[in-house]
Amino acid sequence: MGIIDETIAAIEPLDESARKTAKARLDSLTKPRGSLGYLEEIVECYAAIRHDGWATRKGEAIAVFVADHGIADEGVSAYPKAVTVEMLRNFARGGAAICVLARRFALDLVVVDVGVATDTRMENLPGVTYRRVAPGTVSFIRGPAMERAQVLSALETGIEIARMLAARGVTLIGIGEMGIGNSTSAAALLSALSGIPPAKIAGFGSGLDDAGLRRKIALIEHGLKLHRASLGDGVSLLAAL
Repeated sequence: MGIIDETIAAIEPLDESARKTAKARLDSLTKPRGSLGYLEEIVECYAAIRHDGWATRKGEAIAVFVADHGIADEGVSAYPKAVTVEMLRNFARGGAAICVLARRFALDLVVVDVGVATDTRMENLPGVTYRRVAPGTVSFIRGPAMERAQVLSALETGIEIARMLAARGVTLIGIGEMGIGNSTSAAALLSALSGIPPAKIAGFGSGLDDAGLRRKIALIEHGLKLHRASLGDGVSLLAAL
C-alpha cells in the first residue's frame, strides 16, 4: 500500500460528540449564539476532526508550495513566469507577506519547491525544502500539464510535509501555493470539478485588464474541451490541467 492509499485509509469519521462539545462551549461564552458566524463552524469542525471537544491548538504551521505553471506561457498573467523564482527567493529572505504574518503570529513556515522552472538548489536558500517533481508543468492547451506519475509524486510530497509537521506537534496546518499562472490552473480545475463555466470563475488574477481576462477565459474553455475525455478521475484531472 502506497503513502496515498495509507493516508486515505487512515482518515476517520468526524467525531460528532466532540463537535457538540465544542458547540456547547461556544454557546456558553458571553456573546450571542452564533455571532462569530462561519468561524464557529470552523472551530466545531476542527474539534470533530481532532476528536477534541475543547479544540486544543498545540502547534500551528503554514506550508507554501511553489511551482511554475506552463499555462503562464500563454499570457494569462500580467507578470512573467520569472517572478515565481524571485518569489521563492523572497520567501527565503523572509520578505513575503506570508513570512511577515508567520512571524507575527509565531507560525512555523515551510516553503517547498515542488517545481519551479529555475532550479535554485545550488543557491542554498534558507528555509526552502526541495521536492522538485519537474521544472514546472506543460501548458494545458498544448497537452496534459503533467504525467500521472508526477501528480502522484506531488500528492505524496504534500502528505510528507503534513506528516513532518505533525511529528513536530503541529495540529493545525494552513496551506498556500505560489506560481505565476496559478489562478488560471485553479479556475480550470474548479470549472472541471463543478461544471460552472470558466467565465463565472476566472478573475483578473494579478492585474489583468479586460482583454487579458477574456483571453484567460477563452484559454480555459479551450483546455477543458481539449481534455474532456481525460477528466474522469481526480488524478487524471490534475494531470490534464
